[in-house]
Amino acid sequence: MPVLRFDPTTSDWVVFAPSRKLRPHDGIPKSAAEPAAVTVAANCPFCAGNEALTPPEIYSIPNPQGGESRWRVRVIPNKFPALRIEESPARLTDGGMFQSMGGCGAHEVIVESPDHSRHLSQQPPEQIEAVLRALQWRYQDLMRDPRFQTVVIFKNHGSEAGTSLPHPHWQLIATPIVPRLLRMKHFEASEYFDRTGDCLYCVLAHEELKAGRRIVARNEHFVAFMPFASHCPFETWILPLQHQASFKLVDAERLWALSMLLKEVLLKLCTALGDPAYNLTINDVPRGDEDKEYFLWHIRIQPRLSTPAGFELGSGMSINTVFPEDAAAFLGEVPIAKTA
Repeated sequence: MPVLRFDPTTSDWVVFAPSRKLRPHDGIPKSAAEPAAVTVAANCPFCAGNEALTPPEIYSIPNPQGGESRWRVRVIPNKFPALRIEESPARLTDGGMFQSMGGCGAHEVIVESPDHSRHLSQQPPEQIEAVLRALQWRYQDLMRDPRFQTVVIFKNHGSEAGTSLPHPHWQLIATPIVPRLLRMKHFEASEYFDRTGDCLYCVLAHEELKAGRRIVARNEHFVAFMPFASHCPFETWILPLQHQASFKLVDAERLWALSMLLKEVLLKLCTALGDPAYNLTINDVPRGDEDKEYFLWHIRIQPRLSTPAGFELGSGMSINTVFPEDAAAFLGEVPIAKTA
């Protein structure tokens, strides 16, 4: 069973999930730039027709066109969960220093489409919007459980980013605590709001638009840019242009605008960099802060073009070999069709 243990040296919790080592690694190419040899894997649990290979379905969006698959997006429990909904968050102590709690949470997989080899950047905006709707609905539903304090939504693309199955998918994990990195982001944003009365991320988006040198794309509702202090080469953020603390509150019009911009950004990165591995996360507020003014939910995309080494791991600092201005200029020269 999973368990969380508290690290007093960092004030953070560590998830111990022994079952995760049993995850399948089903013929993943060395990098996302090397496509799978087949379009449908007979033993792929995420392919249409193989639904019996997964745990029972939690939620799905039907396929309006029918055909071989009855669904266009499918949500299932992770077969090898980091945290389990059946566990209790009760806290335990072992002596005066050691604290732990049950591995309570939820770990779900969102299968992007029945297509085994079509990456998100290649999907039509309608399909991306359906994926975002499924993510949003599951977020809203999980936060009805009072045990959960936050939901972490993420996508690993490519083996270097940590994915274990090549069929495109997202994951979300609901946790009974707020992880330290998120607490730090919320703290800094809250401190800035207390000092200035402004949302740190809204000001950041405004300043990036005014500078103009790191903008990747924008539309009426969102802007994508490479942050001034990017932590890795070609790191890209997508921020709303209107204040909103939580992704779960995004309305249908803005969800459509987000799907269009997310496709454009991913297509630029894919075309310019040869379909790199990347990690995508949706940064949000913890339970109870959904209507607060201090934070702006946002997407963070981190291509895996370099590997953290001793200094980064020992100091917690990042070394970036590409200035974001140069990276944005490079992407700006990439010819793509926004609706491709």
